[in-house]
Amino acid sequence: MTELEERLAAAPPEDPAADDAAHEDTGHIVYGGAARLGGHEWSWQVTRAPGWLLERPAAPLAAVLQAAGQPARLEVLRLLLTGPRTVADLQSELGLGSTGQLYHHLKALSGAGLVEQTERAVYRVPGRVVFPVLAMLSAANDVSSGTGAT
Repeated sequence: MTELEERLAAAPPEDPAADDAAHEDTGHIVYGGAARLGGHEWSWQVTRAPGWLLERPAAPLAAVLQAAGQPARLEVLRLLLTGPRTVADLQSELGLGSTGQLYHHLKALSGAGLVEQTERAVYRVPGRVVFPVLAMLSAANDVSSGTGAT
C-alpha cells in the first residue's frame, strides 16, 4: 500500500482539459444478431451514440417500456415472437380470465408499436421490432440477474 501511495504522489498532476475530454459523450451502443424464429430468419444490427440516446424524449420510450413491463404483456410478446397467433390461441396459451383482459393487453402493446393486427383477431410482432424486443428482453435479463457488461 505504501508503494502505491508513493507512486501516486510522484505522478504528474492531472490536466483539467484532459479530464473534460474523458467525460465527452463518445462511443457507441450496438445490438443485433441473427436468429431463426417462427419460420423466419432475422439479421439485425443497430448502432446508437450514447448522447443521442440520452437526448431522446422520455415519453415514447417510457410508453414502450411500460407496455412491455407488465408480466401478461411480456408473455404475449414472447408468444408472438415465434409467430402470429389468433386471439383464441393467445387466450388458450396464456390462460387469461377473459378475452377482455387479452384485448386490453393487446391494445397497450399495439399502441406502443410492439404488436400489430394482421387480420381479424390475428396479431404478430412486426418484423421491424423483433430484434429490439429481443434486445429489451436480453437487457432486462442482464439487469435482473446482475450479469450485465462490466
